[in-house]
Amino acid sequence: MKPDAMDQLYAKYYQELYYYALSLCQQDDAARDLVNETFYKAFITSNQPTGPFKYWLFRVLKNLFIDGKRKNREIPTEAMDRSPAADKFRESPTASLFRKERNRRLYALLLALEPEHYREVLYLYYYGELSIKEISNTIRTSETHTKTLLYRARKKLGKNLKEDSYEF
Repeated sequence: MKPDAMDQLYAKYYQELYYYALSLCQQDDAARDLVNETFYKAFITSNQPTGPFKYWLFRVLKNLFIDGKRKNREIPTEAMDRSPAADKFRESPTASLFRKERNRRLYALLLALEPEHYREVLYLYYYGELSIKEISNTIRTSETHTKTLLYRARKKLGKNLKEDSYEF
C-alpha cells in the first residue's frame, strides 16, 4: 500500500474506529491504542480484505479487543460514569462532540447498556453505519440473530431513556 493511500485511509476511518473502540473499552487512552494497533495490523498485512475495507477494519479492531481481554490486559469494561476516567474523557478534545447535555446523557446510557452485545450492535449500526449483514459478520452471528439483538437493544435503550426522563 502506498504511503499516501495509508494516510488517506487513516484520516477517513480513524474517528469511526475510535468511537467504536471507546464504546468497547470505555477509556480514552485504551481506545486510541486499540485503533492505532488496528491500523498497524491493517497496514502490515500482505493480503487485502475480500469485503469492504471499513468493515474489515472494524473486525480487526474487535478481534484485537477480544485478544486483549483474553490476555487480561488493562482494558476496563465498566460504565464510564462509574470510572475515574470519566472526568478525563469529558476534558479531552473528543468531549466537544458530546458537549450538549442530551448527547452526553444518551451516550452515557448507551455505554451503560447491558449486556455488552447490545451496546455493540447499536454502536455498529448507528455510529459505524454498518449493515445488518456486516454487523453479523463482525460479531459472528446470523443475520436473524443480529436483527433480534438490535431490536432488543433499541427497546432496552428506549426503556432506559424513559426512566432517565430523557428529552429530545
